[in-house]
This record gives sequence, C-alpha cells and structure tokens, in this order.
Amino acid sequence: MRSIVRNHRRSIPWIMATSAFVEAVDMLVPILVGIIIDVGIVRGSLAITLLGAAGIFVMRLISTWVWTLMFTASQRARLFERHRLRVAVTGAVLDPRSRPIERPAGEVLSIATSDADKASDIMDMLPWAFPASAVVVGSGVWLAVLDPWLGVATLVGIAVMVLVIRVISPVLSARYDAQQSRAADAAATATDLVHGLRVLQGLGVQSRARTQYRRRSRIALDAALVNARYSGVSSGLTTLVTAAMMAAVVIIAAQRTVAGDMTIGTLIAVVGVARSNMGMLQGLSGIPIWWASMSTSADRVRRLLADLGRTVDDPALTIGHLATARDERGEARPGERRAGTGGLHLRGVGAGSLQGLDMEVPDGRVIALACADARDADAVVEAVSGRAEHTGVHLGDTEVTSSTRFATRADLLVEPHVVDLFDGTVREQLATRAPASDPTDGSDDSWADAALHAAGADDLLRILPEGYDTRILDRGANLSGGQRQRIALARAVASDAPVLVLQDPTTAVDAVTEQHIAEALVAARRVPDRATLLVTRAPALLREADEVLYVRGGRITARADHQDLMDRDDYREMVRR
Repeated sequence: MRSIVRNHRRSIPWIMATSAFVEAVDMLVPILVGIIIDVGIVRGSLAITLLGAAGIFVMRLISTWVWTLMFTASQRARLFERHRLRVAVTGAVLDPRSRPIERPAGEVLSIATSDADKASDIMDMLPWAFPASAVVVGSGVWLAVLDPWLGVATLVGIAVMVLVIRVISPVLSARYDAQQSRAADAAATATDLVHGLRVLQGLGVQSRARTQYRRRSRIALDAALVNARYSGVSSGLTTLVTAAMMAAVVIIAAQRTVAGDMTIGTLIAVVGVARSNMGMLQGLSGIPIWWASMSTSADRVRRLLADLGRTVDDPALTIGHLATARDERGEARPGERRAGTGGLHLRGVGAGSLQGLDMEVPDGRVIALACADARDADAVVEAVSGRAEHTGVHLGDTEVTSSTRFATRADLLVEPHVVDLFDGTVREQLATRAPASDPTDGSDDSWADAALHAAGADDLLRILPEGYDTRILDRGANLSGGQRQRIALARAVASDAPVLVLQDPTTAVDAVTEQHIAEALVAARRVPDRATLLVTRAPALLREADEVLYVRGGRITARADHQDLMDRDDYREMVRR
C-alpha cells in the first residue's frame, strides 16, 4: 500500500485539496442558508434572498465540477493500481526467474484478482477520508464557537466514534484475513476439480467431489458471515453514536433558540451542519471495514510476491516493461534461423537426488536419459530448467541458473511430463513458441504440418472437425490424454529450439503410435545445430536415440545404445516395467 501511495505522490495532494474543497462546500451550504434566512427572509429583503440563492447555486455548480475532476483522477489512479498489481503478480508467477512456490493455482488466481482489486481501493479511500475528517473537525470548532455545549456534544461524539474504530479495526483485519484465506481455499478446490473433471468422471466420484467443494465453500461462507456480523456491529455502533450526537446538538440548539440566544437561521444552520456531520461520520465509520479489507488483501499480495522472490516495485514487473518486453522467438533477425548453442552440458550436478551427474548432449545428437528412479528424472529436469543457483548445467558456455534462465529460454526449451494447453485453436497452440518467421495466420501451415508429423499427430487433422481451426479448451479438456500429449510435443518441435529437453513425451499413446513418434521425432531433431535430450524409459525412444545414458542411484552407471544396454539385467528390467 505504501508503494501505491508513493506511485501517486504528486497527484494525491491536489486530489485531497479538491476533495476538502468539495466537503467544505457541502458543510458551508447550510450555514449560508441560515445567514440568508436571517438577513434576507426574516428582514424581508428579496434582493439579498435571491442573490444568496444564486450564490449557493453557483457554489454548488463549481463544487460539482471540482468533484468530477477529483473523482475522475482518483478513480483513474485506483484502476491503474488495480491493473498494475494484477500485472505484477501475473508477471512474477510467469517469470522463470521467480522462485518456485507450492501454492494451489486457485489461491494464486484469487490473490491476483480479488486481493489485487481490494488493495487498490486505498486510492478510493485516501482522497476522501482525510479531507472529510478535517471538515468534520472544522464544523465541530464552528459549533463550539456558537455555543460551547454544541462543540462538546460534537467532539464527544467524534471521540467515541474514534474509540470504537480503534477497538474494532484489529478484529476486523484478523477476520478478513481468515475470510480471504477460506475463499482462496474454496477457489483452489474449484480449480482442481474443474481441471480433474475427466479423471473424476472416469472414477465415478463426482458426488464425493461435490461434497468436498460444498464443505470448503460452506467454510468460506461461514467466514464471510462472521465478517458481516462484525461489520454490522461496527456500523450499528457508529450509527448510534452519530445519531446521539445529532440529537444532542439539535436539542441544545433548539433550547438556545427558544431562550432567544440563537436566531431561527442559526438554528437551521446548526441542524444542517449536524445532519451533514452525521452523514460524513457514518461514511467515516466504514473506514475500519474498508481498511481491514484493503490491508489484508495488500498483505496477501505482498506475501505471494515475497514467496516468489519479488517485490511489487521490481522494475521487471512494471507495466511499462512488460508491455514492451518480447520473448525471443528463436531467430536473431526475422527470417533467420537461430544458430546452435554448442549443446547442453551437465557438470557435477548434485541437485535433488543426483550425485555429481556428468553428461554431454552435443549438437546434432539425440541423447536419451533412462533413470531407474523417477526422482532422478525429475531432478534432471528441475536442474536443466535453471530453478537453482550454480546448478552445473551449461548451455554452450553459459550456465543455466535462475538468474540466466530468462535470457537462455530462447535457446533452451524444457517440456515437462505434465501437459499444459491453453484455450485457443490448434494452430495457436502450435504457434506458442514458433519462430516469428513462421506464418501463423493460416496462409502457409507447412511448419505446423512438419511439427505434427514429428509428434506422430498427422491423424489429428482428420479427427478434429475444423482441422487447425478447431478450438481447444483450457488444458485440452475436449481432447484425450494422447491427443493432448501429441499436440504439446508438436508445439515443442515447432519451436525449433537449439536445445530441446523432453520428459516422458509418449506415456499416453499406444506402442504403435509411440514407435511412429520416436522415428519421426528423432529424424526431425537430428540436425547439425540442434541438441535433444529425452528423459524417458519408453523402449521406442531409447531404441531410436543416438546414445542412452543409464542413471541409477543418482549417477550414470552405463552409456551405450539401447540394444547393448539390454544385456544388463537391471536395465532390461527397468525398460520392461
């Protein structure tokens, strides 16, 4: 929230000044009405009455114009900050230089949307709360000048309201934190259930899944109801205080008027000021609820960014930077194919379960890595992805780490076992990482044909109703597991990355299709300036690879072609499982 305020430090002063002017005019109008009544109506001066009415009209007109300027500026700042926070969180999550986090996708989505929106409300509250408070205090001073007891009644009411706010605010903040956490849990559950809908239907456990979501949703609802009760108590108390204050002021002023100490115009002015005060104080009474919601949401955004190793003021997460930043798509200049990097080299890699792994994946070669333990395979993919410092993984002469991963991702594509497809057509899926020189408007799909062929997915164009224009739902919900896997593989091949790492790319296809994929994939990638690493146990891929490295206990225990390694009992047993 400090960052939000700091971002608008030049505009906030004049916004608050114009807001104070608008609130002061609202408070001044009943005072002027009282003066006009005493000087114009009571004394029978039509000219003063008409001039006074015209003056009030002009003043209200100017006030409305100033309010329009102030409101437009404050809302523009609020919406800008809402957008900035959303972009910063999304950019941090997608940036490969960010630290990996173990948070459900639904929770991250909730923070990037709901919490980012609420945190930016500080730009809605700040321009009004302080000017309104100053005007209320000023009106209290004016009432005290008229009559000390009027001032006492007003200031006592203000003091009691401040005390109520001070007591309730910490409680509301804690409650809002709990509510947002429960809401994020419910969103995470819903996201997981939607993504796993096919699996749930296959297992026939939809009713159990619905029960689980209803339970999480009910917990979130209960937390929201608790918040509503506390908010109601807060609003009720402040309404009671302001109503008592107004009643006391009106009674005192009426007594002074009956006694002849006040004119009828002054009485009307006092009642009008007290009424305006009551409205402003009721608005100010919502500050604890407002503040609890904003501060809680802002803290949740801050904690997520901190977990990612980033801050909201990170220069790489600004709107200006992200709006102009472009991913390198594979060529030095448009139309020029990206050169090789010198291959992939792992030197003494000890990440995860690995024990000083050494291996080379030179240009022009397709190397298969067969791991007896699946944890070793995951550790290799994690290390190659550059998620840790000093991993010992090199792309040519450049070490791949969390700090260099952003710069090297044009030369290195790691396609993990888990397949992620996005909402869009088949052509758009394949074009995600395709070089910019490839025509992706449908005028020439030869590049896509080659990618589908390498992934053994030629038949998809005959199966899918609209070919390349067939729309794929989020995460490929309208495709089978094998179809999703082959489209993801085709997308990876279409990138023409100098170094390509694939983890178990054929686990969802049958043996015949797997053999076809192995032959086409290796043929497509076995070119002089392209290096390919296959992390797999699939016999067809192992058989087509130029060399197989057998990993056991975190170390390479053998290297040869597949047929020679089949003479080893442990290797043969691993492949046949």
